[in-house]
Amino acid sequence: MKISYSVGKQNKIHVSCDDEYRFTVDSEFWFSSPYCMKRNIDDEQELAEFFLSVGSRSAFLAGLRLLSYSDHSRREMISKLVQKGHKKEYVIPAIDRLEELGYVDDERYAENLARKLSERKGMSVRGIRNEMILKGIPREIAENVCETLDFDPVLRIIELLNTKYNRFLFDEKGKKKTIAALQRLGYGWSDIYSAFRNIELETEDFDDV
Repeated sequence: MKISYSVGKQNKIHVSCDDEYRFTVDSEFWFSSPYCMKRNIDDEQELAEFFLSVGSRSAFLAGLRLLSYSDHSRREMISKLVQKGHKKEYVIPAIDRLEELGYVDDERYAENLARKLSERKGMSVRGIRNEMILKGIPREIAENVCETLDFDPVLRIIELLNTKYNRFLFDEKGKKKTIAALQRLGYGWSDIYSAFRNIELETEDFDDV
């Protein structure tokens, strides 16, 4: 197989195989690798090693770009990189390396996500756990992080009713929308009912919600 490359902007190296573009890596990696002087690779084992080395480096750099915008779980990273066209067999070692360097850390990500969902969205513990699992956090880590969350769900709902949802509480339609929104945040009906009672809002009409 013929190996060639071209120099792009910002120290990027575009690698082609048999004149077909395959990977983008950084110049530091490429010029320190044993492949930059190669013009042909015919041995199957060497070719497999070439693809793994260059492919995983390309996925690693793409992973760094993703993380420069926002943090992600390991599972999210794998999914996003595969969607971008990187082969999973190259993505896995790339993510392993990102974990070794501390760029990908499911526990840190889970703690930050839990804090964000609790403080910014007012989500319940159950809602936070479900959202973390949807984001690719292993269930054990999600459970451990949720155990550190300590707040009274009824008091949290009362706070939301007095702030975020206050303007919706003056008619039946608004109250029903508020109840539905609270349920989407993971709060159970009994806690919602107690919160409404505590702020002296009529809830008898909503027993069938």
